[in-house]
Amino acid sequence: MRKATAPPATRFQFLDWVRGTFVLLMVEGHTFRALLDPSLKAGAVYQFHELIHNLPGPAFLFASGAAFGFSAFAHWDEYQRWSKKCRQRLLRLLVVLVLGYLLHLTYFSLGRTLFESTASQLSFLLSMNILQCIAYSALLLQFLVMILPGQKWFLPACLAATAAVGLATPVVWAAAQRLPWWLGTQAGGNWGSYFPLFPNAGFAFAGAAWGYLYVSAREKAEESRFLRRTGQVCAALVLGNVAAAFLPVPPLYSDFWHTGPPFFFLRAALLGLMMAGFRLAELRFRARAGTLALLGRESLLVYVGHLMILHGSALNPDTNLVKLFGTARPAMDVALILLLLAGTMTALSFIWSRLKEQDAWRARGMRWSLAGYLVYRFVSG
Repeated sequence: MRKATAPPATRFQFLDWVRGTFVLLMVEGHTFRALLDPSLKAGAVYQFHELIHNLPGPAFLFASGAAFGFSAFAHWDEYQRWSKKCRQRLLRLLVVLVLGYLLHLTYFSLGRTLFESTASQLSFLLSMNILQCIAYSALLLQFLVMILPGQKWFLPACLAATAAVGLATPVVWAAAQRLPWWLGTQAGGNWGSYFPLFPNAGFAFAGAAWGYLYVSAREKAEESRFLRRTGQVCAALVLGNVAAAFLPVPPLYSDFWHTGPPFFFLRAALLGLMMAGFRLAELRFRARAGTLALLGRESLLVYVGHLMILHGSALNPDTNLVKLFGTARPAMDVALILLLLAGTMTALSFIWSRLKEQDAWRARGMRWSLAGYLVYRFVSG
């Protein structure tokens, strides 16, 4: 295996492979959860399926954190002040945040949202899903960069934040039950949030630490050694946390699957292993897996698009696959629907990516025109 001694590229293909792999896994999981016959969900195969699907959300957060760590290493001074790069980052995060809340709207109307929404609808609107969690976690990382006295503090701060989030999650969830709903939805899962900041922001902090360590090793021409070390440390953490799962714990820490620190650290270690594995695969198969990388680059489009097609949204509440096919389909039917949905998302990703490459101004104009139309419709509706 050859060492990569060149300066880090602006975009690492292995990171796109990670996103592409997990965006496909996410589409598969959402499709089967939405359409599969409930009687089939009681079987062992589906339960194993659900176990695997504990990883896609954390994987996106870990990859987002890793990308942040890459940028922090290369452009620390620009991100520590109000620079052009900092403004661009904040604008991207704002777009992600807006899209996340758009998918949670019951009515695509400002007036109806403010005056007709029930308490449960407002609670769902402000609940945390993966896009909100990615955006808020990245904002926390950005805040960390701005308040730290120097770049050398970034790595220990991220590691400390990872440990603190993982260990404090049971306490925060218990406290969140006594908070107002508009605040409790952000911190814990008791209010219906799928991806509250605890423990999920910890995956972004862990990814940022891994990404920072990776580019640091790459700059010193020690990438191969770092990847081997990642494998050794993460494998030890996996084994250690599997063992810790069988230890007696206080009642507050007894919910292994939702708030248990061993399950959090176990998943973080598995994701570290996977990141190293994907990088090794990139070094060996550099010219392959173009479609996977494409889906990774356009993962935001795939995420928003497949949810609107599968479940609908405030824009298309009655025109979606759930309404069309129902929620009790045989496994083979769901598999065929999945193939069509994945193919559609791949085609959309290819068209949009090609348009951005060949006619960036037109792509930008389409983006802003759509944003303007949606804002007008939402405000005037």
